Amino acid sequence: MKRVLLAALLLLSACTAPAAEPAPPSPTPSAEAPPALGTNGAAVPSLHWTPCHGTFQCAAAAVPLSYRQPKGATISLSVIRLPASDPGRRLGSLFFNFGGPGADGVGELTRFAARYPAELRARFDLVSFDPRGIGGSAPISCPGADHLPPAGSPLRQPEAFFAASAATGKACAASGALLSHLSTANVARDLELLRQAVGDPALNFYGYSYGTYLGGTYANLFPDKVRAMTLDGTLDLVANATGKPGQEKQPVDVRADVAGAQQKELDRFFAACAAAGPKCAFSAGDPKQRFAGVFAHASRTTGVASLMKTVDSALYQSGRWKRLASTLAALPSDAGAASPVLDPYVPTHSPGFLAVQCVDSDNPQSPADYTALAGPESARQPYFGLSAVFSMAQCVGWPARDEDRYTGPWNRPRRNPILVLNNRFDPATPLHNAEATAAELGDGRVLVVDGYGHTSLDAPSACASAAVVRYLTELAAPAPGTTCPPDAVPFP
Repeated sequence: MKRVLLAALLLLSACTAPAAEPAPPSPTPSAEAPPALGTNGAAVPSLHWTPCHGTFQCAAAAVPLSYRQPKGATISLSVIRLPASDPGRRLGSLFFNFGGPGADGVGELTRFAARYPAELRARFDLVSFDPRGIGGSAPISCPGADHLPPAGSPLRQPEAFFAASAATGKACAASGALLSHLSTANVARDLELLRQAVGDPALNFYGYSYGTYLGGTYANLFPDKVRAMTLDGTLDLVANATGKPGQEKQPVDVRADVAGAQQKELDRFFAACAAAGPKCAFSAGDPKQRFAGVFAHASRTTGVASLMKTVDSALYQSGRWKRLASTLAALPSDAGAASPVLDPYVPTHSPGFLAVQCVDSDNPQSPADYTALAGPESARQPYFGLSAVFSMAQCVGWPARDEDRYTGPWNRPRRNPILVLNNRFDPATPLHNAEATAAELGDGRVLVVDGYGHTSLDAPSACASAAVVRYLTELAAPAPGTTCPPDAVPFP
C-alpha cells in the first residue's frame, strides 16, 4: 500500500515457464450482486494536448465531482502522455498508476517513461494522470497537516497517540465536499472517462502497489472495457476493502498479514548475509541471533522505533541490504530476551494517502480494538506486529465517507486474463495477497519474480519485463506457475 520505489524495466529476454495449461473457466459473479454505479452518463472530457516536459503532451480533463450528479460540479484532472514512437504500429494508450495512494502520475511518468522497454514505447502512448485530490487534480486542503508533531506511543500514551493521529483528518476537513468523493472507485470512473477521451475501445493498464487496487476496481466496474491489465505488487482486494467475515475489528495491514511478509523477507536477509560472508558486515556468527540482541538492547534503552524504521525501509529494496548490514553491525547488542515493546515504530502517512485509504478500507474506529490486538500480534510477530496493528490509526475518526466506493464482487467476467506480478518476498504486498487477488478476480494469472523488495521494479528482471511486454502487446499471458529470476542478487 505504500508508494512504489521505481527502478528500470529492463529489455526483453526469456522466461522460464512450465508447460502451458488451459485457461481457467470464466468466473460467474454472484447473481445477487447489485449493479455498480458507473459513469452514469457523465460527459466524456475533451482533451486538448499541448507540449510539456520536453517530448510529453499535457491536457486537463473535466470530470464530475460526484458521479451521482454527472451534470453537476466538476473537477479538473491533470493528464500527461508520451506519444507512441512508432505510430504505424500503435496499439492504443497504456495507462499507468504509480501507487500510493497519493503518487502523482504526471511527475512519475515524466521521471520514468524513458526507462520502459522500447517495444512498449513504440506500440503505446504512455498515459498517466494525477488522481483526484492529488497534485494538479483538485488537490485536497489540509492546513498544517505536513507539520504535525509525532503521534507518540500507542502503548504508553494511547490517548495522546490517538488524538495526535486524528489531527491529519481534522486538518483535511477543510477540503469540504471533495473529501467524500476520493475513493478508488471514483478514480476508476475517472479512468473510464479518460479511456473514452483518448479514443481507445478498451483499456490497457499497468498499476503498481496501490495501483493494483485501482486496476482491480476498474476491472469490476467496467469488466467489458478491459483489454489488458498488469497488476504489480498486488494488494489483496478483499483484505484492502472489507476483509473477510470475522475480521471486522482488524485493520487492513493485519488482514493482509504485512507483518508476516516483513518477517519472511527479514529472514531472507539473515540467510543471504550469512551466505555472503565478509561481503555482509553483519555476517559474523548467526545474523538472526545477532539481530535479536540488537533488538533486545534497543527495547531496554533507546526504544525500537528508530531501529525498525530503518529495517522497514531497507526491506523495500535489496540494494539497501548492504547498508543495513553495516548499520546493524555498528549497533550495541544484549543477550537475553527483549523487554516488552512500549514504543513501536508506527508509520505515519501523507494527507493524500489517508484521503483515499481511509474511505476505501474498513478499519476499526475504536481505539480499544487496536489495543486489544496489540498483545496477540506482538506475540505472533515480535518485530513487526505492532506496526501493522497501529499503521492505520490515522483513519480513526476520519471526517469523510465515500458512499460510492466499491467493495465487490471482484470476479465479473472479462475477455482476457489479468496478469498479476509479484516478488516472492515483498514486504508491503505479500505474495499471498497476489495469489488471493488472482483467485478473487477469477482470471488472474500470477507471475512470480524470485526476488526481494516491493514490486518487480525493485527486483529488476529481464524475464519478467519480456513477459509483461508480450502480454500487453500480444495478449499472451504467461502459463500458470511461471517464475522469473531477478537480474541481481544481494551482496554480489
